[in-house]
Amino acid sequence: MKKVLYSLIPPLVLILSAFSFVKTDLSQIILSKLENFRQTTPQEKVFLHLDKPYYMAGDTLWVKGYLFDGITHDIDSASRILYVDLSDPLTGKVISSRMLRCNGNTYGDIALSDTLSEGIYQIRAYTNYMRNFSEEFFFTQNIKVWQGKVKNRAIDENVSQLSEVADLQFFPEGGNSVVGLTSRVGFKGVNVAGKGIDFQGFILNNTNDTVSSFQSEHLGLGYFSYAPEPEKTYTAFVKQKNGEFRKFPLPNACKQGFAMAVDNVRDKENIRILISNSNPKKIENSSELIVTVHLRGQLCFMGKGSNSKSSFNLVIPKNKIVDEGIVQITLFDDKGEPLCERLVFNSLNRNLDLKITPDKNIYKMREKVTLSLEAKDSNGKPVKGNFSVAVTDGSQVITELNQENLLTYLLLSSDVSNLQNNDNQLRGKVEDPAYYFKKENNNAKRHLDLLMMTQGWRRFVWKDLLNNEPIKQKYFVESGLEITGNVLQINGRVPKKLSLTMMLRDNNNQPLEIQTGTIDSVGRYGFYGLDFSDTAKVFIQATKKGFGKLDLTIDKPKNSPKVQIIKIPFKPIEYSAEDLADYLKKAQEALELERKLTLNKVQMLEEVVVRAKKSDNEIRVLYQKPTYSVKVTENLCNSIQNILSMMYSIPGASVTTVEGDSHVFFRRGIVVIEAVYYFDGVKVDANYMSFINPCEIEKVDILRDADADVYRAFAVISVLTKRRSPTYDYSKEKIDGIGIAKRAGYHVPKEFYAPKYDADSPNFRPDYRSTLHWQPNVRTDANGKATITYWNTDAQAKINVYAQGVSSQGQVGVGEVSYQVK
Repeated sequence: MKKVLYSLIPPLVLILSAFSFVKTDLSQIILSKLENFRQTTPQEKVFLHLDKPYYMAGDTLWVKGYLFDGITHDIDSASRILYVDLSDPLTGKVISSRMLRCNGNTYGDIALSDTLSEGIYQIRAYTNYMRNFSEEFFFTQNIKVWQGKVKNRAIDENVSQLSEVADLQFFPEGGNSVVGLTSRVGFKGVNVAGKGIDFQGFILNNTNDTVSSFQSEHLGLGYFSYAPEPEKTYTAFVKQKNGEFRKFPLPNACKQGFAMAVDNVRDKENIRILISNSNPKKIENSSELIVTVHLRGQLCFMGKGSNSKSSFNLVIPKNKIVDEGIVQITLFDDKGEPLCERLVFNSLNRNLDLKITPDKNIYKMREKVTLSLEAKDSNGKPVKGNFSVAVTDGSQVITELNQENLLTYLLLSSDVSNLQNNDNQLRGKVEDPAYYFKKENNNAKRHLDLLMMTQGWRRFVWKDLLNNEPIKQKYFVESGLEITGNVLQINGRVPKKLSLTMMLRDNNNQPLEIQTGTIDSVGRYGFYGLDFSDTAKVFIQATKKGFGKLDLTIDKPKNSPKVQIIKIPFKPIEYSAEDLADYLKKAQEALELERKLTLNKVQMLEEVVVRAKKSDNEIRVLYQKPTYSVKVTENLCNSIQNILSMMYSIPGASVTTVEGDSHVFFRRGIVVIEAVYYFDGVKVDANYMSFINPCEIEKVDILRDADADVYRAFAVISVLTKRRSPTYDYSKEKIDGIGIAKRAGYHVPKEFYAPKYDADSPNFRPDYRSTLHWQPNVRTDANGKATITYWNTDAQAKINVYAQGVSSQGQVGVGEVSYQVK
């Protein structure tokens, strides 16, 4: 079969009479639509590097995120927030979520609860802008979480099913088989676990005539050729390991149409295409055909042909393709309807050469390790870059030989996963993607082309694009954190001449940021580009001239996108716990030891703890002691009209009524200055003070001169309401014209625990960590070099080092090395 893979395509000579390169109205329309799509609908891609593929409940998941422009693959996309969710794909529940501050790359962690149920979970990453498109374009990775119960789920019955073909899918090259036209049909056979499996079989028609035999070449991938006949149906018979045959029907062939055959393997300089037509038109009734070639929306080549020919050939120089990655070739009729489509992969080998060198090949337990990381471009020149490095115990962490990495995801998997062909057959994620990028795999290029026959790429639908179907962009690019909301009058009308003041405070009640703003024509407001970590208290006050109560609301935090619930099509095959017994045993022991050490620390602390109730003032005010303080008793609050009328008794204070509002002034020499007003720590105006019920007030503090310096004012009137405890939740109380809430900020990454076994710092605690070292922010210098140091554990095992990252010019690279601890 290998000898005749491209026998359908003859040696090609460009036939100008059949195919020419003339710009037409339709070609100009396609060109303008593609360019408009690129300009108005930019794309983003995210990749996550995890420290390992599975975890113990109670462990910490370490993650590094990389963000790219989805079309050019340039780093440093416009979005400045990366969302990372841990979810249960079987129930659709989001278990934990992180907002990571991102500038092209970022890192963080997720602590897994020790009560987390054992099972498969999903890590996904996305930006707010990416929510405008299909969730298929989010980064997703399944991880296994264990509870440490060593039992083998891979029972004999299930293991035997792993060698049987459970499903066989067919993908006619170009999209459809056509009656009377010889064409190739790609296929993919998988077992009950959805993994590709090698097999062989044959094709019979409905009169039991043998049409063709076939066999897979790589991970269940392969192809066969046939010419469908009128009124004939076809069935594939696959031989199982037990000698029995299983039947799979082929897709019905179209009665007439076009077929496309593509050769991207034999010729290093060109892509060769053969277009066949089962129903050529007379010249007087003919119309033009357009072939477009684009890479991620960047048009590389366009040509014109006619449907009056029974076939024509086309040669596309590979140097016309601007970059490396998946190329989409599409044949259109004169109305802009796509007739055939085929993916090919354009390889330029421009990725980084990332070399990791340990200072030894064999180490002792707890010995210091020094790694040298060196990054060079495809021309051998050193480059600056940002990389993440994971070091794992090979006896505990079993990694797949050709697992997904930054390079394979960016160029391959991110553009083909989870799509459907014309028969609604699911096209799954790429299996063993790194295989296709390893130079030592002699058949990798051929097998990659087979993969392209059985995968699809859809970041847009041609029909929608040409018909000007707009993509509704509900979610915008985030340049930072934001706080939004609404302000209306009590009667529902939008207030006029309104100003807003927003203040953020941290958990220690220290001011973080103050901004001013206003509302739009419908009463909406927004404070954008905010930058704070952990949790912040939000205070927003609306003020306007004249009387009238205001209803100010703060929007709730955004909900995470819905998790697509996974329906298992076959019997799932899980990890064999026997293979991971060493990891499960040591991980469980380490977590149990950590719990005991933590408990001992708590017990020691309890012996010296000093319990003191935090005062109410410490929560709502910045000062320690006021200049004056007035306690509002029940008799006092019933005898005054508003809280500011009490200020007559304060030395140096005078109360003046201006436009119906009371104002308090203090004299400083010959200058009279109005006080600054605060209500439970929030700055308000004098008008607001007029509406406060005096009987809701606990006390009024007055600060003068140096005492008021903490507020950068000459005089401050601080009104404090009655509160039941210092932990009172202010966000639950509705106050006219004021909004108070708590909002989560950027996640604060934990520092990876990495003990240093120096002679001066003895440590007798057993150390069998499965992840020895995690360093998410390794930067190479102008010489392309960086140094990484850490200590080995107590494990005598093979240690695996894995690094990946991106240069400042946007080139990506991966590298790995192993050494032994004895």
